[in-house]
Amino acid sequence: MKDKILQLCRRLNKFSLENFEILSEIPKSDLLPLLDEFVKEGKLITKNGEYIYCKQNPVIQNHSIFKLYPAVVTDTVIRSFCEDIKTIKASNIANIGEDQVQKFYTIFRTLIYQRQKRQLDSYYLKQPQKARHRKFFDKEVYLYFYFNQIFISETLLKSEDDRIFSSKEKAEFTTIYCYLSRNLTHNTNANNLNYKIAETLWRRKRGFKDLYFDLKSLVQH
Repeated sequence: MKDKILQLCRRLNKFSLENFEILSEIPKSDLLPLLDEFVKEGKLITKNGEYIYCKQNPVIQNHSIFKLYPAVVTDTVIRSFCEDIKTIKASNIANIGEDQVQKFYTIFRTLIYQRQKRQLDSYYLKQPQKARHRKFFDKEVYLYFYFNQIFISETLLKSEDDRIFSSKEKAEFTTIYCYLSRNLTHNTNANNLNYKIAETLWRRKRGFKDLYFDLKSLVQH
């Protein structure tokens, strides 16, 4: 049922919950959890009370580097990235140049950042909140907190309706922020900082299989 609902979302492109209920003939109580899940996955965003399907161009078609190597090499690089293997070692494992591995890694980090930014935009539209300004390597970043997750934006999201964190949210934010700070100590992370932060948050409390299948899905869609 989940795949059929997503296909209908794609066909409609933009719709209200009421219209979707009529067209799908599925009760709101069954639809809402699935639509919320699609929002969290970055497949839908919400704006002005409507859902909008996020059209995603196939990554493989948009990046010529994927056409240069057989699928087994690409898969090896994906696995290396998920295991957090340095590019020089990954190049030895995949038997390709380190500069090529770096290109793959940059694409992966970009995909991870872009998806979490789509999720942030959707959450912020529904419930604006005041950004937490933090500095890494003398660079200011803007952090937000939804559903026990930190999200990062390259630009400041600001609204007259911005709310402040609750005491519980402050405590949970601090816990994740400390994790973030511990894992971004090396100055090499200063380059493409926002993408490195998004990657670090993506890895938190996730095992290899979870990371691998998630990244494979991002690359293939």
